[in-house]
Amino acid sequence: MVGDGTTRVGRLAALLALVLALTACSPFGRGAPSPTAAPTAWATPGAEQAGSPATPIPSTPSVKGGRIVEGGLTEPRTLNPLFVADPLSEALSSLVFSGLVAVDPVSAEPRPDLAESWDVSEDGLTYTFHLREGVVWHDGQPFSARDVVFTYEAMMNDRVRSPRYSRLVERVRQVRALDSATVEFHLVHADASFLTTLATLGIVPQHALAGVLPEELVTSPFGLSTAVGTGPFSLQQWIRGDRILFRRHSGYHGGPLATEEYVYQVLGSPEDLLGALREGTIDWAELDPAMVAEAEQIDGVVIERLPSFDMTYVALQLDPAKSTLFSDPRVRQALMLALDREAAVAEFWQGHADVADGTLPPASWAYRTSETVYRADLDAARQLLDEAGWVPGPDGVRVKDGVPLRFTLTTNGDNPRRRQVAEWLIRSWQALGIAVEPQFETWSTVRQRVVREGDFDAVLLGYRWPVDPDQSMLWSSDSFFDGLNIGHYASAEVDGLLQQALEAADRAERAELYAQMQEHVMQDLPVLPLAFPHVLVARSERLQGSEITVILVRNRADIAQWVPVVGE
Repeated sequence: MVGDGTTRVGRLAALLALVLALTACSPFGRGAPSPTAAPTAWATPGAEQAGSPATPIPSTPSVKGGRIVEGGLTEPRTLNPLFVADPLSEALSSLVFSGLVAVDPVSAEPRPDLAESWDVSEDGLTYTFHLREGVVWHDGQPFSARDVVFTYEAMMNDRVRSPRYSRLVERVRQVRALDSATVEFHLVHADASFLTTLATLGIVPQHALAGVLPEELVTSPFGLSTAVGTGPFSLQQWIRGDRILFRRHSGYHGGPLATEEYVYQVLGSPEDLLGALREGTIDWAELDPAMVAEAEQIDGVVIERLPSFDMTYVALQLDPAKSTLFSDPRVRQALMLALDREAAVAEFWQGHADVADGTLPPASWAYRTSETVYRADLDAARQLLDEAGWVPGPDGVRVKDGVPLRFTLTTNGDNPRRRQVAEWLIRSWQALGIAVEPQFETWSTVRQRVVREGDFDAVLLGYRWPVDPDQSMLWSSDSFFDGLNIGHYASAEVDGLLQQALEAADRAERAELYAQMQEHVMQDLPVLPLAFPHVLVARSERLQGSEITVILVRNRADIAQWVPVVGE
């Protein structure tokens, strides 16, 4: 039995994994849903929820043969759900491992997966899942409640060092099996995001891993050379630096698949990826904005432009123990007013992004633009700095009480777009009389300094928001050390709205609370939101099936509906 624990080792492992949600600006592995889709009420407190016959797990008739080939420039770290943290690993892991709940790729509502139904207590603290009958692992062993308890207890064990550790131990009090087909979760507090964030985690087999010591799970070959799941595909072969081969699971609980094999093909360069699309050796891939124009010229290839959950932003150091340069909100507002973000979107993303007029991403069901909108206005920016006491010095750099308005902007300079955006930011702020020094580091160095040390003045980052609109990870004062509130922004109003939204069961009520939260953040500007880059997908016309949405790209949802056209 895997026990629990609460040591700093587990919390650090979880925090390091959280920072992987901070993106290095790679386009290969993004995610999100349609904000206009009608919701489906799967979970009403106090009532049992069952899968509606009108919305079963999607399936398509089985056909002989057929292969879907996805192309990408990066490679997953692992497929083991206990340890997946980067977007690509999480997406490909979902081909092999199922969770209790899945996220509908259109509505973003929770829907049955390994659990065929669930009910929620009146106080929202207890979730009881009723497991689907007849589910078997890829090795033929029966799936049961013991596997669910084993998985969550492993993730909540600090000795395992799972990236899920902090979020789970802060929100889940206990997981227990009532019988072989029923699992009960007791939460620390009511959490409306639970079903689409924590109940979707992939379940691993107790019979395959119970004999492994907790601290040795991270180095186990499980998830690398071997894997046993309940998902639509089983892992057949992983040739590092080349390809990963998956084969359909004939006993999949979601019904027969339309394709025999799924392949993730690793390409060496953007040119190689475009060449593979042109030659027809891959069926689909995510694209960088710089690749779109050429991809549009390829016959038989369709380009999908999707709203995303990704946000590019500048985080500012608000911890008074480290810096007071940005303590006055007028300085932060002046920094924002110096930026022509529309021009930046056109230049650096080739128009394939939305200006971030808020922090709620366009792909979210809670999306709405903020009423507080910033547009480039140098005169207004200069006036705000003057009012804040920052006046031009003899060398042109603004000073206040003898202190120059001078800081360092850090980012990962090994990414060309990130470097270009940083240079544009510096030029824009220099026009106000602000001295900014660039600090270009490798992505691993940025992660180290941001997460472990908080050693920065301002840092240019990207973040992929969860499907659920809860933004506690970046704005809550509880997220200084176990989240990504790296600038130590603290607002009692924002904390209260975030908590109210987690306790609310109604989507409309939650959306309104998040809109209010967004207004506070956009007025306070603890970070400077720049853009929401689009998800860009190149798809061969040979690939038919379900609508491609950002959630589908994010977690390969409804892959069972994809149909590769097989030649005669």
